[in-house]
Amino acid sequence: MNQPELVRRLSEYAEPSYALFSLKLQVSDRTIMGVRTPHLTTLARSLAKTEGVQALLDFYSYESPSYEEVIVIYKLFGLLRLHPDEGLSLLVRLLPYNESWATNDTLAGSLSHLSQQDSTLYPFLLALLKSPHPYEQRLGIVSLMLHFLDAPTFDEVLDAWSKVESDHYYVIMALGWGYASAYCKNREKTLEYLQRGRLQESVRRKAIQKCIESRIPSEAEKHMLRALRSAP
Repeated sequence: MNQPELVRRLSEYAEPSYALFSLKLQVSDRTIMGVRTPHLTTLARSLAKTEGVQALLDFYSYESPSYEEVIVIYKLFGLLRLHPDEGLSLLVRLLPYNESWATNDTLAGSLSHLSQQDSTLYPFLLALLKSPHPYEQRLGIVSLMLHFLDAPTFDEVLDAWSKVESDHYYVIMALGWGYASAYCKNREKTLEYLQRGRLQESVRRKAIQKCIESRIPSEAEKHMLRALRSAP
C-alpha cells in the first residue's frame, strides 16, 4: 500500500484527544495521529489479507512515517508467514523505526512466527543485547522474555541479560520486567541473580520491585523480596 492511502485510512480513525493522551505516554517522537490500537490491528489484518508482504516492502520507501504507520507495519510483520531467512532480513530493515518503548514492544510481540526458528531468531536477539542502540537492546530483552524464557534457553537468557550494560531508563525497565517474569517461572534460579552484586544495582532493584508488584508471588515471598531489596 502506498503511503498516502495508508495515511488516508488512518485519518478516518484519528482522534485528536487520543493523540494528546499518547503524547503524554511518550509513545513516540514521530507524528502521532491518535488512532486506537484496535483500528491499527484491523488495518494490519486487512493488509495481510489483501497485499501481504508487498505492503511491508512498500513501507520501506515511506517518508517520515507516523507512529501509527510504524505500528501497523510492525503488526503486519507479525501476521506474515515468512521463510526464516527472509523474515530475519525484513526484521533488520524494520529496526531503524524502533524508537520508543511502544514501537519496541509491538515489534517484540510480533516475532512469534520467527521464534519457532531458534537457529535464526534466537542468536540474533542475543546479539542485540550488545548493540549500542538502547531500543535494539530493549528489543532483544523483551523478545527473549516473550519467546525464549523457557527450557532449554532459560539459563542462557538470564545469564545474557546479566551482562547487559546500560543506564537507559527503558533498558533498565525491560531487564527488571524480564527478571520478574523469570522469577514467576523459576523462583530458585532467578533468585541467584537478585542477590546484591550479581546485577547492575538499578536493574536488581527494578526486578525485585516488579516481582513484588506481580500477583503471582505469595505474601511470604514478597516479604522475603522486600528484605532482599534492602539488604546491605
